[in-house]
Amino acid sequence: MKLLHIVSTKSSPEIIFDDQEHKLFIKGICTPENPIHFFQPVVDIIENYLTSNNQLIIDIYLDYFNTGSSKCLLNLFSKVANTSPEVKSNTIVNWIVDEDDSELKEAGEVFEEITGLKFNYISQN
Repeated sequence: MKLLHIVSTKSSPEIIFDDQEHKLFIKGICTPENPIHFFQPVVDIIENYLTSNNQLIIDIYLDYFNTGSSKCLLNLFSKVANTSPEVKSNTIVNWIVDEDDSELKEAGEVFEEITGLKFNYISQN
């Protein structure tokens, strides 16, 4: 059941959270005017979900994100990583990037290093 669906705009990504699939999906360009305000419903629903669930799959396929969005993504990943050791070990982040976009891949590697979450790097043509 989809608990959250945010439709993409020119400056914000599509976000879908499906608790039955244990999946958070974020795709598009991420440069919202107020990233903290934009990401707050996502953080809230994930925090609530993790109070009674211990697994999560996060699929991230961003074309671009700005510094404010980067901080919000790090906040989201950190909240998941710091919930419990069980949640941390049962969370998988699929970091999907265009095969020639080394900067976005490196950003995922930084998030992985900081949070200790398991990232899978998936290249798209």
